[in-house]
Amino acid sequence: MKMSTAGLSDLVADGENLALRLPVLELLFDEASDVAFFVKDRDGRYLSVNQSLAERHGFANKQEMIGKRPSDVCPGPFGVVPSEQDAKILRTGQPLINHLEMQWQRPHKPCWCLTTKLLLRDEGDVVGLVGFSRDLRESVSLDEIPSGLALVLDRFEQNFSELTSPSLLAREARMSASRFARMIKRVFGVTPSQYISRTRINQAARLLRESDASVAEIALQAGFTDHSAFTRKFRSAMGATPSAYREVLGGGE
Repeated sequence: MKMSTAGLSDLVADGENLALRLPVLELLFDEASDVAFFVKDRDGRYLSVNQSLAERHGFANKQEMIGKRPSDVCPGPFGVVPSEQDAKILRTGQPLINHLEMQWQRPHKPCWCLTTKLLLRDEGDVVGLVGFSRDLRESVSLDEIPSGLALVLDRFEQNFSELTSPSLLAREARMSASRFARMIKRVFGVTPSQYISRTRINQAARLLRESDASVAEIALQAGFTDHSAFTRKFRSAMGATPSAYREVLGGGE
């Protein structure tokens, strides 16, 4: 299921008759198992969630999540970071649009998502947030990918330490930048830049879990030459710094 941010805002514009709209929205999003839908109040507490979001956190009944914050239902940084996001959006008024990040799924299974959060207003006053996170799943089989593209992506995923960019990958695949971007979007559901970042961070996360290398060494192995930039990007995507992620998952040093 896909819904534009404009379409979502139209459904809840200005909060008018929101109490009547919530059951309809819940029913709509209950049919989308790859989407986590939520409405939160001014303090970041859940007012409404779909069944998918409840099940991701181990609840059989959606009502068990109502009145709670993400940090109340999800362990460690995976619960803290969404609450911090909510507070920032409510404070600054800046929405979160198609933000690539790692979210929690039980049992102990993080997954990549694109998250959108919008302010919810009632007669001009901010009263909460509405949004959804869409799981990123490859929409075509690998044999549908042009062979040149498949080879380039495979080479990139085997040599993370090499500097690259969307334009370089497109050139290596002998594709125009626009065609390359369309294919990456079709296959992975993200832009080329998001794909590169996600792939590097996936590699870094794996190394943090499975190796004893230092965080600085892992940053280089995953293709990040700037350690502070690596930490910022990793935390933005995974919900924790590299060191905290390693500590939570019990890997390495």
